[in-house]
Amino acid sequence: MSGADDSTEVELTLRLDPKGVSRLLRDPLLRKLAHGPRKTCRLVSTYFDTADFRLRREQAALRIRQHGARRIQTLKLAPKPETGVLARREWEREIDGRLPDLRDIDDRHVRKLLNGDLRDRLEPIFVTEIRRSTVPLRLDGSSIELAVDVGEIKSGRGNLKICEAELELKSGRIESVYKLAQELTRRVSMTVESRSKSERGYALMTDAKPGPRRAQSIRLAKDMPAGAAFQVVARSCLMHLRANEASVRSAASADSVHKLRVAVRRLRSALVAFGALMPREERRRMSGSVRWIAQQCGRARELDVFLADVVQPLRTRLPGEQGLERFAGLVEDMHREAYATVAATLEGKEYTDTLLALEAWIEGSGWREAEGADIPVRGFARTVLKRLHRKLAKGVGKIDELDETALHRLRINAKKLRYASEFFRSLFPGRSAKAYIGLLTSIQDRLGTLNDGLIARQIVASFPGQGSSSDEIALVRAAGAVLGWNACRIAADLKRLPAAWEEFRSAEPFWK
Repeated sequence: MSGADDSTEVELTLRLDPKGVSRLLRDPLLRKLAHGPRKTCRLVSTYFDTADFRLRREQAALRIRQHGARRIQTLKLAPKPETGVLARREWEREIDGRLPDLRDIDDRHVRKLLNGDLRDRLEPIFVTEIRRSTVPLRLDGSSIELAVDVGEIKSGRGNLKICEAELELKSGRIESVYKLAQELTRRVSMTVESRSKSERGYALMTDAKPGPRRAQSIRLAKDMPAGAAFQVVARSCLMHLRANEASVRSAASADSVHKLRVAVRRLRSALVAFGALMPREERRRMSGSVRWIAQQCGRARELDVFLADVVQPLRTRLPGEQGLERFAGLVEDMHREAYATVAATLEGKEYTDTLLALEAWIEGSGWREAEGADIPVRGFARTVLKRLHRKLAKGVGKIDELDETALHRLRINAKKLRYASEFFRSLFPGRSAKAYIGLLTSIQDRLGTLNDGLIARQIVASFPGQGSSSDEIALVRAAGAVLGWNACRIAADLKRLPAAWEEFRSAEPFWK
């Protein structure tokens, strides 16, 4: 029995239709890149945890894999922004028995996790039975193992089919993994799988679908280079995006679509905040890719807000109003179509290409060679925050005299400053950052109603027909009621805007 080896696994997983397995394994590209023969084996892995899922709460997964006569124990931690979207720390060892043996793991975080009676409370949770075909590949000097897994997760609560392709970097550059993934997805229909086998197994055990996720706090070291800080921030945004993509795929809801769009907005804001470090054309290209994802989900989010904040409250106030009921029915039809667009987007080739290209660029090394990427992040953050603060306040004048265009610009600038403040707040300890961000959020909330109102007008204007039948007249009356209700909401929030703005202007910037 050997000691546990501490290593980092870098692996990209792609969801694959069972009909595409043989096509993938026989693709001429694999024959061209193969660096050894294809092998096939049967793997049975038993996952362990406590009855109250202590390891899962700590974002850890523990399994014992039966591989022929050998038993391999592996403990894995979830990816972190500091290490990479695809990188998981793992401890692996061969063991003699059928139960976990965690004595030789020498890591402070893991030892703390394993303290107490946890080891004594471990029990089998679920099992994966996989038929795995592996092919060693060489691309641009990097060694990559392709593993095609077909099988299922088994638990006392049911079974779940698995069919996926994993690309594990054995040596070389992570860019090669993404390059290979992009080549393969052009040949065989595959999409990025955001959840590990263990995450899917726990979901099966608890009969719970992945829910919407809030963004996690970002921790930046004061002395780290600005380029490395961007990578941490961007990875955090990508992980936020991946988590909420899984939620939308599993059970699309207003909250999951909203948080998916928030993740996209955060990534766009990161490109703005760190834009000085990047070649302009590259930044524009990446920003365009992120904007495309946001646009595909935008209509669904707009209609979510319109139904929840305008149509439904008005129906409650005017029960039985036939024109309003017909109006609501038409909006609900548009809503279903918008959600179908989101679903089709996430399953589509263009989304997969876009996500892989974004991740490849962020994880790659090319942009980090740009001028300024090695300057200390704390000074860089001060410069960025000061610039965005000035841009927000510049030329505002009397806030209650601004027109819709100026208020819209104010909202966008407040959003950029708020996200940048959230990215950099760990560099400036103290309570003032939280208060400052809260004031920006208040401004956004007041101006958000105005933006929702502009969208509501566009939705109403898109309705067909201005005929003279009784149904059409009732529909026009309902549209008028909707616009009137919305105008009152806008007026109420704009009335509170000057106070929120003055409070913000009098606040001391937290980075000083």
